[in-house]
Amino acid sequence: MGAWGKEPWDNDTAADWFGGLWETSDLPIKVRQGLDSESSDEVVAAIWVCAELCRNYVWPIEALDDTLRAAVAAAERILNGEDDDQYLELWANDAEVVDRLTGFRQALAARLPGAG
Repeated sequence: MGAWGKEPWDNDTAADWFGGLWETSDLPIKVRQGLDSESSDEVVAAIWVCAELCRNYVWPIEALDDTLRAAVAAAERILNGEDDDQYLELWANDAEVVDRLTGFRQALAARLPGAG
């Protein structure tokens, strides 16, 4: 086994396992639909999935950059109050909710090509 890091996905065996997983799953499609949903609750759930799974060797490589860009844009829409449901207002702009979403956005943006 070739390993290049300490994360669970940073080795040949795990990367191959994830590759096989996406061959039988429509999760990447459903996540993109969630990011484009009119329901802010669904959008935030999809952002969370992206924050956890949209990384090299885990997410399907052919969809990674587009999914990351869509997730960052979705997080920015909600953080800027540009969503129809006004998600943050529903939570009375609770600092914990805002901080969590901001953290997701920052983590996702850091994985984009050319990011720091």
